[in-house]
Amino acid sequence: MEGQNRLCHKRKVKGFTRLFAKLVKQLGRDGVPALRSRRSTLKFPKGSSEGGTEVQAIPDEGTSTKNTTGTSKNFAPKWYTCRSSAFLQDEAGAVSTYLILILIPVFLLCGLLIDVVRWKTAQKEAENAVKAGVRSSMSAFSPALQAYGLYGLPEESKAGDIFTRTVQGNLSAPVDTGGFRFVDQHMVEGSAKVTPMYSLANHEQLKGQILEEMKYRAPMIFSLELSDKLKKTGVAGNLGQAAQFTENAAKIEKLLNERDAKLGEAWDHFLRIRQMSLDAHPFYTAQLRDLNELSGRIGLHTLDEVRQSLQNVKTEIASLKSQISSINSSIAALAMAGPAAAQSISALIQEKQALQDQVTEAMGRMADLEALLQDILRYAQLIAVLKVKAQKDYDDLSQRKDGFLAAMKAGKAANDQLNAELGTVSGASGGGGTSSGSEAVYASVQRFDRQELDTWEAGVSAAVSLFAGVNAQIGDGLMFTQQKYATTTVGLDGFHQQVGTLYTKHQASQEERIGRNQRVEAAKREERTKTGVVLDKVKRGIGGCSIMSGVDPHEAQYHSLLGNPAAAGDTGFYGAYMALNQAGSPDTSVPSVDLDSAEGAGLSALKLFSSLGDMLGEVRDEFYIDEFAVSKFSYRTLGLHKDPHGRVIVSKELSQPEQHPLTNQEVEFLLYGARSCAGNYSLAYAELFAFRLAVGTAEALTEPRNEALAAGSPMLVVLAAVTEGALRAQDDLEKLIHGEAVPLSRKFTNNLLTLNYKDYLRIFLLMHSREPVLLSRIQALLQLNTELDLASANTYISGRAATSLRLWFLPSIMKTLGRTEFGGCVPDGNRCELMQSADFAY
Repeated sequence: MEGQNRLCHKRKVKGFTRLFAKLVKQLGRDGVPALRSRRSTLKFPKGSSEGGTEVQAIPDEGTSTKNTTGTSKNFAPKWYTCRSSAFLQDEAGAVSTYLILILIPVFLLCGLLIDVVRWKTAQKEAENAVKAGVRSSMSAFSPALQAYGLYGLPEESKAGDIFTRTVQGNLSAPVDTGGFRFVDQHMVEGSAKVTPMYSLANHEQLKGQILEEMKYRAPMIFSLELSDKLKKTGVAGNLGQAAQFTENAAKIEKLLNERDAKLGEAWDHFLRIRQMSLDAHPFYTAQLRDLNELSGRIGLHTLDEVRQSLQNVKTEIASLKSQISSINSSIAALAMAGPAAAQSISALIQEKQALQDQVTEAMGRMADLEALLQDILRYAQLIAVLKVKAQKDYDDLSQRKDGFLAAMKAGKAANDQLNAELGTVSGASGGGGTSSGSEAVYASVQRFDRQELDTWEAGVSAAVSLFAGVNAQIGDGLMFTQQKYATTTVGLDGFHQQVGTLYTKHQASQEERIGRNQRVEAAKREERTKTGVVLDKVKRGIGGCSIMSGVDPHEAQYHSLLGNPAAAGDTGFYGAYMALNQAGSPDTSVPSVDLDSAEGAGLSALKLFSSLGDMLGEVRDEFYIDEFAVSKFSYRTLGLHKDPHGRVIVSKELSQPEQHPLTNQEVEFLLYGARSCAGNYSLAYAELFAFRLAVGTAEALTEPRNEALAAGSPMLVVLAAVTEGALRAQDDLEKLIHGEAVPLSRKFTNNLLTLNYKDYLRIFLLMHSREPVLLSRIQALLQLNTELDLASANTYISGRAATSLRLWFLPSIMKTLGRTEFGGCVPDGNRCELMQSADFAY
């Protein structure tokens, strides 16, 4: 039984050995490097019945072999028919059997892992090759753009060829026939492809490269040339305070002028009322006196009554005269009769005398009645004239009163606003600063108490009301009695006295106001004249471009940049980049400086730079772009600046701004975008004058002239300061445009802190921060200078390439397992294609 078990165990070992050999042979045919057939031996473990005895590997089924005794025996094909119970009960050779069962899947797994490692190695190699190819292809950037610190791939670059060569060069080199290479990989023909994108025509791409180019230089220049000089020295703060003072001064001056204008209107109306009082009082006094006398004589008689009485008297006189005539006839007849009729004649004569006495008495009564009739007619005429006169005067007075009240109402409103504003600015001025000296002018401003104006207004209304009573007494149609006369006279005298009292009370303040305004206006005209002379010189100095033949030599360049106005729809490079970035309308302008008037020049200059301190708070992206513009492009004084030793400072920029087509005017174009050299120079010149004017005005406001302060006009103080500032600014301008540096301030800083023309351009760029406009103009200048359309200068590239890898074990294993894909690798025969991509940007 024991011998049978040993024989069964040997058969099983030989069967497993033959199965393993067949599997190895099969794998060798499927692509694994051929394994030489070599007979191997299996040693039984010590302690077995065959210990130390070697058993040769069993060949194919049906072959013969020799045992240890030297006899040969043919094994049956079905070696596995040994009884399982014996196998289970017999443990001899179990370790060898179990090792064989484990080694087979381990061998398969090792083969799989070998190909996976080769695949991953090839994948990494391809990835590195593609990345290297993409990076190498970026070396085909435009040298013209590189001079500006910008990088872009032009369309005509050989980036694709560089990419292909680099990928091929970074893959494993082929080996000679019969050699061994762990990774057998090559690039698939025609699979290499590069895709450029994101051109410098895009504002974000250009801005990103500018920030990268200027990230070290810009903050340092910002700190040394602007922040330290303008903010830390307090100049920016003083400019802001001066601007605030001028703004307050303009507001107060406006309210002051409005109040004085309305009070002036009210005073004019009141003077007219007073004049009417002066004229009316004596006239009405005399006329009322005459009217009173006539009224006394007329009494209760009426015109009809007097007329009837007069008629009766006349009839009586006619009758008496008729009787006298009859007596005369009788006397004449008796006289012819002789002396006998003497007694009769004497009686008739006495009767006649009596009648004549009656006629005389009647004639006297008739004369009295006629005089009374004349008095009545005179009374009627006088009262009619007085009615018309009084009504007209009252209407005039009412109209003057209405005008006075309207002007006074507006004047009181302006006065209230003025007093409130004076209280605000006086309370806000905490002492110190640029305008602390100038703010003393607020105390000299003439003020009017609201109650005083209210009293004046009520007094005028009351005075006119008194005359209204006079007019009513005259026009009521009633007889002018003594009582009525007294009442009317009291009203007339009251009107006259009320107006006189008001005039006496307000004459001094109003005449002071008028005199002060006249002196202030005269002083303002003098200051405006002085400043106007300087402004005229500045206007004549604007421009500065040399145009010998009357034709702008840079006209063609400006047409390229901004388009030809004669060609409809031509917006030039600048308009094209604005449209490409959807940045709005290309027509933009900067705040202008008013050089037409002294007030406008001073106020616009200080207002323009009032927020400079806030802008200097921190380094922003805008300043990086501004510094790029000033560094890479030309400007008016390029080549004129000198170092402390008197040597001309030569630009060391690779962009060589002194050789650009738009000679010495590029930064001015970036700032203002005018269509000519003269236009850009003019705007820069005016703004340069405005800055120096603002500094000079702020300096003068710290020590204003006493006569200006005493005048009580804040705007006069400003005009006086503007005049001084303009004179100083004019001297500085000539030095700046010739490349010299001038002290930033002669009062706020020492003379060692200077700024030149280039520094002021930095300030102006910072003040007019309009990123889309500035970037579009930079792009337009880059295209003009490099003759390269930035839309074709790409900053980002994506590369793709496919490689082919030869596999050893994986195809057979996948075929055995029934799989067609493994980890994205689809075998084609005994090879696998790997697709790799990589992106890179400047």
